[in-house]
Parts: sequence; C-alpha cells; structure tokens
Amino acid sequence: MTTSFRRKTIGLTLSALAVGSLLGTAPINALAAEWPTVTGAVFAVRDTEIATPFIAFDNKGRDLMAFSFMTRGRSLFGRSYELVCDGGSFHAKDAGTWIGMQVAKSGGFSMEATITPVEAQPKETGVILSFGDDKVEDAALIQDKTGLSLRIAGSKPIALFPAEAGKSVHVLVTCDKGKWAAYLDGKPSGSGQLAAAAPAWGMRELVMGSTWSCTEPWRGRMEGIAVFPRALTAGEVAGESTALKEYLAKRKPAKTLRFQGTLVRQARTSTLEEIRPYTRSLSTAEYKVEKVLAGEWKQPTITVLHWMIMDAKRLPIADRKPGEKVDLKVVPLEENPQLESNRRDEIESDIATDLFYCESETIP
Repeated sequence: MTTSFRRKTIGLTLSALAVGSLLGTAPINALAAEWPTVTGAVFAVRDTEIATPFIAFDNKGRDLMAFSFMTRGRSLFGRSYELVCDGGSFHAKDAGTWIGMQVAKSGGFSMEATITPVEAQPKETGVILSFGDDKVEDAALIQDKTGLSLRIAGSKPIALFPAEAGKSVHVLVTCDKGKWAAYLDGKPSGSGQLAAAAPAWGMRELVMGSTWSCTEPWRGRMEGIAVFPRALTAGEVAGESTALKEYLAKRKPAKTLRFQGTLVRQARTSTLEEIRPYTRSLSTAEYKVEKVLAGEWKQPTITVLHWMIMDAKRLPIADRKPGEKVDLKVVPLEENPQLESNRRDEIESDIATDLFYCESETIP
C-alpha cells in the first residue's frame, strides 16, 4: 500500500461544473475561494488536510475525485498537512497528462509554490517542483548554492533569487512568448528573454521534491502548489501571495523540544511481512534526557516516535542498540494530527503519557 491522501472536492454545483467543462478547467468552490484567487488553474493543492478542496483533472479533463499525492522515499505530511521533503518526493498521480495538454495548447504557464528550504546553500542541486518524465524535463524550479533557479527543458538554469534557511516564501514563475518572469512574495524579482523558445509541454508527470526519476532531491517544506496554463499578471500574483500569507499567519508554531540524550530502549519494529499491506511504520524509543537545548522538559526520560519503516524499507534506526547518543528535535505527538492513521509499534509495558514525534533525525 503506497502512502497517499485521497479525498473528494466538495460543494460543487451543477452550473459550476458545466462552466468548468466548457473552459477546460475546474471551478473553485466556496471553501477554496481564499486560494487560489485566480481562476483557470489546471492543478492547485493548498495542503493535504482531508477537508481542503483541490483542483486536479484526469486525462479527459474530468475532476479527479480521488486525487492522490503518492509518497516516494523519505517524504512526509507535516503537522499542518504540508508536504515535507526530506530526501524523498511527492508525485501528483494521474494529474500530469491534463496539465501538459493544457500548457501545450496555450504555449504559456505559471508555476507556484510556498516553500521553506532547510538550507540556504545546499551542496547539491535540489528540484523543488518539476514537470517531466524519464526522458524530458519541460520545466523545473530548483535550488542550488546560488539560490532558486528556473530550468527549462534541461537548459542552463535561469538564476532567480537567493534562499534563506527556515524562511517561508511564496514563489511564482511564468513563461510565455519567449519571456520569463519571477515573483518573490508577490513582488516582481526578475524577468527576461528565454535563451531559446520553450518547447511545448508533453503529457508528463508533476513531482514535488525531486525529478521524476527521483534524482536531485530537495529538502524543505512545500504547500500552496499550483500550475496555470498561462502567464499570470503581476496583480494576480500579488493576490495569490497575499492569500497564502493570510492563511499561514493563522498558524501556531510547534512546541519544539531539542535535547541530547542516550537511548535506553526501543520497541521491536515489526518485519515488512508483518506490516503488509502497509509500507510505512513508526516505533517508539525511550531516551535518558541528559541536556535540554531548547524548550522545556523536566522528566529524566522521554518517549519518542520515529519512522522505522518507510516505503517498504527497514531503516537502520530500527536496529539501534541501547547506549546510542542522540541530539534530537521533537514535537508533542498531540500536535501532529496527520499521524493518527499511521501504523506504529510501541514498547511493551510502556506507560508514557507524553509521547513526542521526531520528524527527522537530521537537524539542520
């Protein structure tokens, strides 16, 4: 069973559906009116929470009622239902064909995402958002040592602007009639002529966090992802950015705890055969807390949930022995509603009431 989220759009009226079918785009229902603020998207997903509407189509332009984000490698859903790329990526399953067809028809496009990079200057190039397949990459938003860049059909990247570690920014790039333009947090940040005419998009795949072939992984968080089959105007871009900022401003920060300690014991992680048809599983681990580096914790020990199996692969952490030293950043489990349906193994006879979750053992 591949991890994904599935839900149906809600609140669509018959008349709205009729208009959408005539225009070749899905209508935005009342619950989604705050974002995107621009009509005509061929793909738009703000987050993966079950009640959040989305825009996605099958290869005939019909609403994808059971749209799925398929996880690949170490890719997770965050506490605010954002996409977390930690070496893995997400595939917009079944949505790519219609996206490619509409962009090919119009000859122009806009790609949008609100991102939070883990690093400002990664050692290796990472692909944030890509439209391509095993043979061709039509367009990609990437991050390298210099910052964010736009890569068209594998050509030399067009430098856009620098990135900041841990800072959330709204990014939107457009291409049309041989010209490109980039916007940072709703404001123009650069424009110019393409070195060569951008080729027409094909019927390929939309991927977040890497290329389609899983190369060039990017580390960070992503939400508010959209593709339009035309170049948005500066005013439209400003509206998109403002809507996302207002939404994010309502979000409360996590109660993060960082500590140094020693592994006391951990649950026996089930085998791959035992967890089938699941392909991912969490396990608890108990630590002796030796030093609190951030946050508050007064107990001598702490129990933390870690990913031990991911995409049908047993991770090395599942076979640790007591005594291993750690430096971890964790969040209370109760602040991670996205984990409610995930399978987990717990320490036998453990009576810990305050469970924590470790999203990644790698601290930036």
